[in-house]
Amino acid sequence: MTFTDEAQAGGIALVERTDVSVVDMWGEIDIALRNEASAALARAFERDLPVVVDTSRVTFIDSAGVAFLVQLCRIGRDEGLRVSLHRPPAAVLDVLRMLDLDVPGDANVLDGPTTPTAPAPRAPHSLAG
Repeated sequence: MTFTDEAQAGGIALVERTDVSVVDMWGEIDIALRNEASAALARAFERDLPVVVDTSRVTFIDSAGVAFLVQLCRIGRDEGLRVSLHRPPAAVLDVLRMLDLDVPGDANVLDGPTTPTAPAPRAPHSLAG
């Protein structure tokens, strides 16, 4: 596998909306994405807005990816910002539940899609409790 193949296997990017910072995650989320994760995390909290983590296109997440989600939640809590998980697929929910991390349902919904090609969002799952 080449570096280019690894970069295209998954990704993390920040989508800056006026009302929320969306951390968009797709494909395979692993240690190879640590620089993207760090950049998205730093920029998301610089904006001082609620953070929604869109995991709807994640196909795999390893311990580094879960650590990133936990870090987002802890920093969000410390900063007094709401962090929620949007449309988590089984690949994400299974790992979070296996680690006994609480992922309750939430009644809040986004006003529109997080990306131009994303389907209309459903209620996010709270990560921060």
